[in-house]
Amino acid sequence: MTQITILSLDEKTLTSDLDRAGYRKMGIVVKTATTYEDLVKTMNTEAIDLVVINMDHVKIDALETVKKVKHVKEWAEIPIVLTSVQSSPKVKQLAKKSGADLFVEQPLPRDYFIEKLKNLLSKQTRGQQRVSGSISVSFSWQEKSYTCGIGDLSLTGLLLTTDLDIPAGETIDMQITLGASSKPVRVKGEIVRQVGPDKRREGAEDGGIGIRFHHFTADGQQRIESWVARTSDSSNKMAYYL
Repeated sequence: MTQITILSLDEKTLTSDLDRAGYRKMGIVVKTATTYEDLVKTMNTEAIDLVVINMDHVKIDALETVKKVKHVKEWAEIPIVLTSVQSSPKVKQLAKKSGADLFVEQPLPRDYFIEKLKNLLSKQTRGQQRVSGSISVSFSWQEKSYTCGIGDLSLTGLLLTTDLDIPAGETIDMQITLGASSKPVRVKGEIVRQVGPDKRREGAEDGGIGIRFHHFTADGQQRIESWVARTSDSSNKMAYYL
């Protein structure tokens, strides 16, 4: 089961409802925040897949919060869901104009809500195409150096082809060699999951380690973007690094 980490910006009520509804058993982990400052702190320290903001939470301006989050380059692609007990056309229009990716009326019916979230995440990753070819990754871990191939590369991360057992949450500094390029791309990445034979997605031939990019050195991000644009395979929607 692929884990999805949600950051809920609300009073404790919504978060409690999510936990009571059995979301954890469905692979949903809920992180909590009650203020914008809490949200920023969590997003700077945790790997968040999706943000849910309660428009009725009086301690924050939900619409302004959406704009602020979307304005941060590193967070701009993270989907944001707004919820409210109000469902008038005006409320929905305000949610859309703020930049939110989805509006869902409360109370949140579990199966419907989860399906909406999965559809949203699926839609988000359709543009993150699979890249194959002559790509290698060099890195050090526990004072040893390794060089591996990749099973998948996109703008936000890669699937490292290796049997190494590096736990989720570990951060490694990588040098990615793209084809015959003599100048490697230097990037820091976080291990987000192990991908074994039983967890391969449809169309995937390789298992390994899913890594999410955190910080590029120099023009590394632009070079990855250029490589993906030139060589992507639009038939594959893998996203092990999400």
